[in-house]
Amino acid sequence: MFFMALFTANAAPTHEQMDSAPWSFLADRPHTETGIVKVFQAPIEGITCFKAISVSPDVDGPTLMGVVADVPATTKWSSAGITRSELLAQSGNSYTYFQFLDLPGWTLSSDRIWFLTAVADNQSPTRSWKWTRMDSKGIFAERYQKYKSANPNTIEPPVNVGAWYFRDLPEGVEVTYMICTDAGGTMPYALQNAATRKTLPDTVGDLVREAKKRIGTP
Repeated sequence: MFFMALFTANAAPTHEQMDSAPWSFLADRPHTETGIVKVFQAPIEGITCFKAISVSPDVDGPTLMGVVADVPATTKWSSAGITRSELLAQSGNSYTYFQFLDLPGWTLSSDRIWFLTAVADNQSPTRSWKWTRMDSKGIFAERYQKYKSANPNTIEPPVNVGAWYFRDLPEGVEVTYMICTDAGGTMPYALQNAATRKTLPDTVGDLVREAKKRIGTP
């Protein structure tokens, strides 16, 4: 999923724009669970978006998709600080869910919430999980407004678009994570981007670690 600048009036990037963006390589970052994670960035609709790619030989696409789709279990394997993760509805390959990110007090930043709708494609050779913000005026409008009213100091990112891709390769599964986000609030955009760049390898590594655990890979 998971995981920021004063919000501008730019339109949220689309998945099509993210897929075709001119991604610029930033760095290779090592991670104990998934080896080298390649980190990229691209400007899309005024937002600095990020992408991380790693190839893991010890997991498989169906298991990785199973971890992502198991929304309530996110609190158990993600190291991002997600303390609530609730599946609101599932219809076919469409999932609507809610998550709460508890930020440490030392960050001097408000906690974050997001209501998202994801579309899953579990067909090989490339499986995908693509999410956007939930329609706040849809069937969960009442619950959305009730939670927002009860938590006035919690911020919902005004831009939150992303995707997981799991591509079968002879040497393993290529795991790709893409995220375009503006966390809202008053945190400087440069600081938000720096935090995202730093946490990308852990986001991928957390997922791979949980997939390994589910298939019994040491």
